[in-house]
Amino acid sequence: MSNLYNIYLAGGAEFMHPISLLFMSNIVGIGYIVFCRIRKKLIHPNWLEIVKHFGGVAVAYGTFGTLLGLLLAFDALEKSDQIIPFQVIMGGLKVSLINILYGLIVFFFSMVAYIALKLTEHNDVKYEV
Repeated sequence: MSNLYNIYLAGGAEFMHPISLLFMSNIVGIGYIVFCRIRKKLIHPNWLEIVKHFGGVAVAYGTFGTLLGLLLAFDALEKSDQIIPFQVIMGGLKVSLINILYGLIVFFFSMVAYIALKLTEHNDVKYEV
């Protein structure tokens, strides 16, 4: 478990925490939709779209974090006066991909939940405002 925690920290708090917040918000939204369906309460159809869009924002933010990390890393490599070992460069590239991978995991979870909720949706139900 500490290895997963270390990977999370290596991704950088400024990018990993917002993606985690999107993930938790998605879980709350999915829970609300399921709760309303169990109680047979009518909900606005945009709740389902929120689940999908939160996943899209997570992958976009993860991509932004990865690209920014690569840009800063290449800038530091360009300014370096010494030869940097290939293993160090590859380790940095590996770390830079953590953000996009985490964003893709959140996106995958969001899309699976969206599809499952969409398939169980009843089209003849109207919503409350």
